[in-house]
Amino acid sequence: MRRWQMSTVALMLVWALAVGVGKEQSKKSQPFPLNLFAQATTESYIGEKECAQCHKTQAQTFNASPHALYVRNPKLPVEKRGCEACHGPGEIHLEDVKDLTKVVSFSKSKPKEISLACLRCHADTMRLSQWHRTSHAQSDVACTSCHQIHRDEKGNAGNREKLSKFFPSPLFATAPEPKALLKTDEVTLCGQCHQREVNEFRLNFHHPIPEGRMVCSDCHDVHPSKASQKRMRVVKDMCVTCHAEKSGPFVFEHDPVAGWTSEGCVECHRPHGSHNPRLLKAFSRGLCNQCHTDKGNNHYPGQSCWNVGCHVAVHGSNTDVWLRQP
Repeated sequence: MRRWQMSTVALMLVWALAVGVGKEQSKKSQPFPLNLFAQATTESYIGEKECAQCHKTQAQTFNASPHALYVRNPKLPVEKRGCEACHGPGEIHLEDVKDLTKVVSFSKSKPKEISLACLRCHADTMRLSQWHRTSHAQSDVACTSCHQIHRDEKGNAGNREKLSKFFPSPLFATAPEPKALLKTDEVTLCGQCHQREVNEFRLNFHHPIPEGRMVCSDCHDVHPSKASQKRMRVVKDMCVTCHAEKSGPFVFEHDPVAGWTSEGCVECHRPHGSHNPRLLKAFSRGLCNQCHTDKGNNHYPGQSCWNVGCHVAVHGSNTDVWLRQP
């Protein structure tokens, strides 16, 4: 019996030692900046007032940020309060203020490190695995490429004068005010990278982005969310949000509208802007000839397929199999 008790005690000591070593290894194996929070203790957090002694300007501009109301909630755990919720424990930073491995500097950290820091709190919006699959993450776009946390005294994102040498800010005079902590309005912000799409809005026929009646996120999910898993939308679903009369269902359907082809609406239309009316890729029968090649040369040549009273119900018909009337 005594031997059994000694064996049990020995096993428990080995287990406790293994758990302790495992925890230490997990702290060290955490990527930056998560390793700062993993190795911190309660005493490592010195509080927002201590940070403000050196960083007065940043502390003042943070007062106007929506984040301030959240991180100053006394019910939050200490590692998610004040400046240290984003920049890491102050005590570790004070060990060597010039060592960038001891503080989260969003202006000097890599995009992957910034996303790790932000998703500590925003994990309810999306998972890290979701972010990594996006084209933005794969192109090394960081959260702070679009979002600005510290605001000016009036609550604005700061300098809207000029984000790059190519684009003034705002790009269009009627652009809505920035939201969701964006640095500037959506079109100007997206246009820094997506210059071709922005230029298409200057064509004669375009979606009403320059007029301020639409923004990019009306059609595009900029980054995924947990909710977006349940609402994966094809192109047609986004278009019929506004163009409901084109959605059908029709008794006799046009293949792109019915969703039987891969591109859907954009098989005929350019979504951002076009030289042709109704945002068409091409005008007259040239558009139809992309698919109906057998009709190109001998089927009423020189005439438009829909403007001469023939196939006027191009999206679909409830009465005519050849789409000659609605």
